[in-house]
Amino acid sequence: MKKEIIITKDGAHSLYIPKINETYHSVHGAISESMHVFIKNGLNHHTQKNLNILEIGFGTGLNALLTLIHSKKKKIQYNTLEPFPISKEIYSKLNFYNLTNYNKDSFIYLHTSDWEENIKISKNFTLHKLKSKLQNFNLKKKFDIIYFDAFAPEKQPEMWTKEVFEKCYNLIGSEGFLVTYCAKGVVKRTLQSVGFEIESLVGPPGKREMIRANKTTFQK
Repeated sequence: MKKEIIITKDGAHSLYIPKINETYHSVHGAISESMHVFIKNGLNHHTQKNLNILEIGFGTGLNALLTLIHSKKKKIQYNTLEPFPISKEIYSKLNFYNLTNYNKDSFIYLHTSDWEENIKISKNFTLHKLKSKLQNFNLKKKFDIIYFDAFAPEKQPEMWTKEVFEKCYNLIGSEGFLVTYCAKGVVKRTLQSVGFEIESLVGPPGKREMIRANKTTFQK
């Protein structure tokens, strides 16, 4: 599908898909949203120093970049699923490195590094990209955090089903959790139906709430 680069309110780029009228990030601020949902309430919330993270939707690489930047006090194994990687023509123009004072070539390397392999990006951050949908993902390891960053339920309903969240529940370790920007009632109820305990947190700019779904010791 055709993608267009847009500027969000915090000055960061995002991508817009005209066919489905959807953006990759909040128009209220791409970096602001990712920092609030996935770094503040995800990465920084977990007390462990060694973390195994699974991202659902590598997309522009913004979540991976911000996790890399904020991984200095933690050791991160960063696993990310993306069945439809964006093109060089697009990722080479994204301005995230400017706004985060990060090296451009290092940001580009997040996209150009080999898929299906562990790539040591820094001493604290190892990247493993897979061209796979979550539904086809069969890695046996357990994850401490899942960054659930699929398109909105009305745009990508197949990613917000009971079966998908059941799989996420089973992929998370006993002290782990899932974080997502979406806080719709139906999403909360579906997460609860597979055993998650829901925390409704203050949302990023432009959103009233977000969700942190904690794993419980039993599955309903």
